[in-house]
Amino acid sequence: MSEKGDDFIMDEFEWALKDPTEEKLRALGEVVSIITSKLTEAISKLQQDVYDLQDKLSKVESNLGAKIISLEKGVASGGAIVSAPSPAAEADSSAAPIAQAPPPKAPSGPGGMMGELKALLAARRKKAESGE
Repeated sequence: MSEKGDDFIMDEFEWALKDPTEEKLRALGEVVSIITSKLTEAISKLQQDVYDLQDKLSKVESNLGAKIISLEKGVASGGAIVSAPSPAAEADSSAAPIAQAPPPKAPSGPGGMMGELKALLAARRKKAESGE
């Protein structure tokens, strides 16, 4: 968040806490709601980025495992090795294939924790705006 945004938030908190009235507390609630929304968006983006990285890593591990198995089969059948194995593979050519990582979990969607938080905040805002 920018320094200007930080100043705005601090001003809102100070204004509301100096002489708390219903109007000021509602304004403060809106600021908290905005902050929560921004945090929710950032967390959702981070979850998606992590999921994408896990997916890419899983694909790389899968490709690497397939290449090692292919090399092992080539060596076992007496065929020529097209590409040089890694130093680790040369040290132990009888090593088992690399274990596959479990598939990455999908980020929580509308029904996940972020969705629940958004729904709760929306319900609170709607209730505050309707004056109940």
